[in-house]
Amino acid sequence: MSPRKAKRLAAAEAARTKSSGRTHVLGILAGGAVITVFGAELTRVWRLGTLPRSRQIHSEDERRSKPIEAVMTLREGYGVSRTRENALFNMLASFTVAFGITRGITWTIREKGGFGPIKDVVVGDRHIHHFLPGGILALAAGAVAIGTKADLDKYLAFPYGVGVALVLDESALLLELDDVYWTEEGVLSIQIAFAAIALLSAMAYLIRMLRNDDSQDSETDWELAAKAWDDLQMSSGGVPGIGL
Repeated sequence: MSPRKAKRLAAAEAARTKSSGRTHVLGILAGGAVITVFGAELTRVWRLGTLPRSRQIHSEDERRSKPIEAVMTLREGYGVSRTRENALFNMLASFTVAFGITRGITWTIREKGGFGPIKDVVVGDRHIHHFLPGGILALAAGAVAIGTKADLDKYLAFPYGVGVALVLDESALLLELDDVYWTEEGVLSIQIAFAAIALLSAMAYLIRMLRNDDSQDSETDWELAAKAWDDLQMSSGGVPGIGL
């Protein structure tokens, strides 16, 4: 280890116990926004998936909550959800999960030298930081999304979110042009990532509020079909599937 990096790590140890009010506020804001958006999204997908599952279930025993039944309901609902909303939610989910996993891995490498094959990537005497594969991943996903006619946005949102998370996790390093990941200056990366999570969550919520409910997309058609099914069930003396 070079003397310069050893000095940086010593500074990181000294800064470890220092608290940052801004980081705490951004963390609480990001966490609350993610919980809100994830809860709203799961509720929406579950509501959309209830109709096809309810039409395939006939007995009360089959209606009991089971893990496989819950997965099938969410799968049905996700399949008819709006592509734009799915893509944004997938990007938010992949970004949040990738950021958390990356921080956990880097901490493990620092404290325990890694685990199994997961260690620092070194080519020659140069440490390859994870913002490099992150940038390549995000650029590749964006290029494919722009260059293809196929509707792949909701799938490409996963690698794009992961790539952006890897880049922003080392944003302080890019700003300082120095390896400040574990120093007090490196906390800026966490703050930027928290702010990005809160912003993505706000965008996901805003798109839902501003969308045109009269647009004839698959989700709107599905909701109309659900209403028609409920009306048919009620007129024949049955029990409606979902009350949309």
